Amino acid sequence: MKPHRIIIVSKILFFVKRWEKKIIFTIAIFLIASLSFSLGFIKGGQIISRPALVIDKELIVNLNDESVASDPLTAKGQSLFVASSRGKYYYPVDCSLAQNLSEKNKIYFQSKEEAESRRYLQNTKCEY
Repeated sequence: MKPHRIIIVSKILFFVKRWEKKIIFTIAIFLIASLSFSLGFIKGGQIISRPALVIDKELIVNLNDESVASDPLTAKGQSLFVASSRGKYYYPVDCSLAQNLSEKNKIYFQSKEEAESRRYLQNTKCEY
């Protein structure tokens, strides 16, 4: 080897020896952080998944039947909670977030228990 290459190689080896522990520690931390992020991302995707949609035969209504009122509030008595058939949360009827739901997708409930029995989750952004 030429003398200038020997000097460069010796400087690199000196640097690696001097900083060896810090380099190994940094690489280990990076690998642990990457693994933790990946596992969290995979596990988080399973937690956020929507609950299964359950359809009760009692809820199916013949829309041509005149005995069914057109207003869901009068059809089910005084409904206190509402959810979207396409969503996973339920809201109080007077909540501002409930006003944004599409009328054709709204499902009304008389109690929290009824909504939760249909696998809807309580939205914590509205006061009850």
